[in-house]
Order: sequence, then structure tokens, then C-alpha cells
Amino acid sequence: MILRPAIIVWFLLVVAVGYAMFQVKYEVMQQEETLVRLNKQIADGRDQIRVLDAEWSYLTQPSRLDRLNTRFLGLGAITGAQITDLPVIPERAGTPAALVSNATPVSVPTAQIAGPRLATVSTRITP
Repeated sequence: MILRPAIIVWFLLVVAVGYAMFQVKYEVMQQEETLVRLNKQIADGRDQIRVLDAEWSYLTQPSRLDRLNTRFLGLGAITGAQITDLPVIPERAGTPAALVSNATPVSVPTAQIAGPRLATVSTRITP
């Protein structure tokens, strides 16, 4: 039995196509596994976001914050008597230089802040 060149070519072509199909099938299986893993990560991330949203809602309840304020801080509403000249208020310790350098100078009449004096106070508004 003599093999003709056409038969050898067809045989090699069938083997090459079979190998290519095996490679494609293997690649598709890997991509499906990757898709399943990514979908699980997305679902886990959404669950974490739901938990964090619930925690945030609990932690920022006004009644809870009011209880914590009463217990630890004792802060109340600002009254007119508490407002004084701005130069009397000390600068906050450890103010980052970047915030101070980016601040916009604003001139505010003292009469609006502390009473009938007409002097102006230069303050900085930080972003």
C-alpha cells in the first residue's frame, strides 16, 4: 500500500485541526474559570459594600452622635457670646503647610463677627 502525498497532507491537516481544537477548548475552559473567579470577587465586593453602608448608617445616626457628644464631648450650640475676635483664637497645631499655602485670603469686617467695631480681620479659608 502506497501512501499518496495528498493523503499525507490531509492526515497532517486533520491532526493540526484536532490539535487547534484542543488548544481552543483548553483556552475557553481557562477563560470560564477566570470569569467565575471574577464574578465571585465582584459579588464579595458588593457584599462588603452593603456591610460598610449598613455600618456607616448606624455610626452616623443623629441620635447616636448626640448621645456620644453628651457622654464624651459635652458640645452645645454656638451662642453669640462665644464669638470673639479671630486673632484671639489660637492657630491649630500641626496645620499642614500645603493647606495654608493654598488658602485664599478673605477680609471679613469684625462688625459681622464680634460686634460694633469696624476693624477688619484678615482670615484664610482653606479648601
